[in-house]
Amino acid sequence: MSTPKDLLQNRYRLRTVLGTGGFSTIYLAIDETTGKEVSVKEFTAEHMDGLATVLRNNAYDIASQSEPQPVPDPSSISGEEKLSRGLMQIRREAQMLDFLKDVHGVPGHIETFQENNTFYLVKEYLEGMTCREYMDRFRGRLPFTLALYIMKGTLEILKGTHARGYIHCDVSPINSFLCRDGGVYLIDWGNAADLHGSMEDHVVRQAVNVRYAAPEQQISGRQLTPATDLYCLCATIYDAICGEPPRQCVERLRGESLVPPSIHVSDLPPFVTDILMKGLLLDPAERQQSAQEILDVIDREVVFSVTPVAGTGNASVSARLVNEKRSPFGFLTSRRIRRPTVL
Repeated sequence: MSTPKDLLQNRYRLRTVLGTGGFSTIYLAIDETTGKEVSVKEFTAEHMDGLATVLRNNAYDIASQSEPQPVPDPSSISGEEKLSRGLMQIRREAQMLDFLKDVHGVPGHIETFQENNTFYLVKEYLEGMTCREYMDRFRGRLPFTLALYIMKGTLEILKGTHARGYIHCDVSPINSFLCRDGGVYLIDWGNAADLHGSMEDHVVRQAVNVRYAAPEQQISGRQLTPATDLYCLCATIYDAICGEPPRQCVERLRGESLVPPSIHVSDLPPFVTDILMKGLLLDPAERQQSAQEILDVIDREVVFSVTPVAGTGNASVSARLVNEKRSPFGFLTSRRIRRPTVL
């Protein structure tokens, strides 16, 4: 695949690669019309298993087509069809960012265009790290109050998203994003689904991350609901707190048990264990049915505060457990060194 031009649309000057994914390469760029930094996603297939070619000549045309039809067996999809679906996923993300532009915590969509015989998506640039990157920073697991802060911010986003009739379908540590100013975002909307449409074969059309996906995402014919996103979020926060994801739902359907997070974290407040264990129930009807249901519990138990750090563009975030008898503590703190950290 040829290297893209340094200047796209005579407007976006590419600076560096931010990351790569199954269907895309993401660049940091400067919008020379405004002087602002933006994120540019370019469709590629270099990272797709077993595929060595890209449908370069008709990439934009494919991306403009309707949704791909379900297939009985995902393993039977040809390489060309996988590429087609990847392009449609990027188009879907652009649509979703437009649909949800008034939901705080959803990245702003600037434009999409065709150039270099492929497809580009330009979005608001977010300065910060994913939940996974923060976990790496804290040696694999987060202080539970930091995880709760990310959970609360993500729930606020899901609340607005669900109210507009959509579910994200791919909440995970790499898609929960914490900005340096303390803002929480949910990124990568290419797997999002319409709650009012047919969900029965969504799992066949889109890939799922089995470590965090709900059982209804992995069993054809099951309906997806807001409780699907809540399962994914609870699996994400379980991983962030415990340092490992919960046992996969397919294994649990075969009889394996879910280890309570309190086994991994001895000082975890009971309400956190209760939230996660309920959110990870296999039957979606037995989980929390709305983001607000979990938000009510967190708001009752924890008080968060965000303080800008003068002259840095960073923020210091702290939390107080309302019902805790210990002294209040800042949650951006290593349990060993007890030293506050700014975002």
